[in-house]
Order: sequence, then C-alpha cells, then structure tokens
Amino acid sequence: CVNHVSISVNTASPEAAPGSVCPRIKSRKSPTNYQQLKIMTKSERIERVHGPITKIEQAHNATSKAIARCFASCEGDPRGSVHRAWALSLAFVIIFFVVAFFEANSLRKEQGSAALLMASIWTAVVHFALIIIGSFVLKRFPTSFAVGFLLGFVVVVANQNLLLFVTFHSYEYGDVHSNHVFANLSLSLFLIFMSFACVLWNFRESLYVTQGEDTR
Repeated sequence: CVNHVSISVNTASPEAAPGSVCPRIKSRKSPTNYQQLKIMTKSERIERVHGPITKIEQAHNATSKAIARCFASCEGDPRGSVHRAWALSLAFVIIFFVVAFFEANSLRKEQGSAALLMASIWTAVVHFALIIIGSFVLKRFPTSFAVGFLLGFVVVVANQNLLLFVTFHSYEYGDVHSNHVFANLSLSLFLIFMSFACVLWNFRESLYVTQGEDTR
C-alpha cells in the first residue's frame, strides 16, 4: 500500500519529465513581456511590434519631423492655417487664370506655337478645376481619402507649373514680355502650391472628419 502511494505521487510530480519547468516557476524567473517592453527604448519597441524599421521609414520620419518643425508656430490653429494657405493659393490661381488667357491670345495673334497655345489654355482649365475641387474638399468633405487626393492633385499641378516656367521663359517667339510674365507667375504658383502641400501634409489629421460629422 505504501509503495503504491509513493509511485502515484512521483508520477504526479512536475519533475517526472526531465527538462520540464513548472509554468509558475518559469514566470517568476523570467521577466514578462510587459516588463521587457518597458525596459526597451522607443525604437526597440516599434521594432518588436511592427518589425525592423527600414531606411525608407527612417527617411519618412525625418521628413515629417522637419516639416513639423517648420510649421511649429501654426500648431495652435492647424485648420485655420490650412485654410489661410489655401486662400493665398486661390488668389494667385485667379490671377494666373486671367494671365493664361492673355498669353493664349498673345500667342494666337503673334502666330506662336500651337502646342504652347493649347498648354496655356489647358493649364487655366486645370487650375480652375483645382480651386473647385480643393474648396469642396476642405470646406465640405475633408475625409482622409479626399485630403490625400487633393494633396496629390496639388503636387501634380505644382510640377506642371514648373515645366511651364522652363518652357515659356526660354520661348523667344510671340510677345516676349507676356511669355516672361506667364513663366514667372507659373514659378510663383509652383512655390505656393508646394508650400501649401507641406502645410496640408503636416496638419492633415486635424482636418479629417468621419461620415456624418458636421464639417462647419
């Protein structure tokens, strides 16, 4: 009877299997995951949760910090800063819209390049579409997708203005003075649009609204 009892006790003991450790004893000897994450630095915690940080992600984080540093004075009113930057862009776009048609008329009278004539008219139409879409997105529909679409649209139009500056500034036919005015205004719009894109990128999260939320 005694031998039977000792055998049953030995088989129930956790030391019966060699190399096995009781879970409670193991948890006492080794720190928990929470304690390990608490000891780690911020970058190590990010790598632990999301995997190693690539060079592209590091460059993206550095760029975001640099842009945030440049617009630190606007953090008190981020939505108002975006709207004021857009209002400045609207003023220059209206001026550009008028100058573009004057340039097209000048090229038509002076028998200039038909391609540049079409480029000036098409650019005016694109800018007119941009101010309508941008005003609608910022005032009535600032969702994450709409703001991202507007940001991409602004960057594309800004690069188009840079190409217009290079093309019309060196064009010697037609009214040279009108060509230079149109080229310089295109360069100004390139700089203004890129500045607005930086402001919109930095404060984009403060503009997002969910569906059904009042945007006023």
